[in-house]
Amino acid sequence: MTSIDNDIFVKVRFLYPSLSKSEKAVADILLDEGENVTNYTIAEYAEKAGCSDASILRFCRRLGVEGFADLKQQLADVTSYTYDHGAYRISKEDGLRTIFQKIIWYYERTLKDTLTLYNDDYDNALEAMRKAKAIHFFGVGDAHLVCQAAQMKFARIGINCTAYSDTALMLATASLLGEDDVVVGISFSGDTRVVVDATRIARENGAKTICIVHFEKSKLAKYADIRLFTATTDMTAGHDEIARRAAEHAIIETLYMGMITKDAEKYKPRIKKTISAIIANK
Repeated sequence: MTSIDNDIFVKVRFLYPSLSKSEKAVADILLDEGENVTNYTIAEYAEKAGCSDASILRFCRRLGVEGFADLKQQLADVTSYTYDHGAYRISKEDGLRTIFQKIIWYYERTLKDTLTLYNDDYDNALEAMRKAKAIHFFGVGDAHLVCQAAQMKFARIGINCTAYSDTALMLATASLLGEDDVVVGISFSGDTRVVVDATRIARENGAKTICIVHFEKSKLAKYADIRLFTATTDMTAGHDEIARRAAEHAIIETLYMGMITKDAEKYKPRIKKTISAIIANK
């Protein structure tokens, strides 16, 4: 049982793939026992995890807390509203209404958890995009659908942008970019080869690179100047992260709204013109 609203658990799940073996042992106990960890001394916790006190302290620093006492205080402040991880997993026994309810809950949780991972790079991404002469969205598969939606939004306010589905064209475009360009690479795993390669090539040619990714230690994150993270946990019977694209869409929407509100005098007339043109042709 863990809290749906407390960001400490979100951070643990997010960091988990990049933790050391001993840190994962510490994380496993925290995720399994939740607030009960407050009953342990650091020595008892270390013994239970089979690690040293130093490993506990390193784990705390990875979470951004000052020490074990600070971690216990945050856990003590956890809201009493909890959820059973297994209770929301979609299974073959579920009726369609139950599946719908779980999907709605899952989307809400994904978006709230992604908000927990908000950092200063959002402001950096917005400023880079505001200064860019062109924005290029790189993504394949269903990530390309997010890129297409982004291109449609930014193009409607007069931003020069691309979202190519052809991988060769994506790589060719990356090779011709420069300091006035911004690339937004989108990949849940962060290991989609063509997106990683195109982002790397663009960066080598001087473009500012932004990634929207789930895994902190991914290849895509390595080649990004600015990193925006999504929080998604698989809750389905078929191990399909059904809400992962919702978080990516939300991040794109945030950057878009940030741009048109920061530069309202510039973009509001453009929005009015494009809407009028579209309505006139319906």
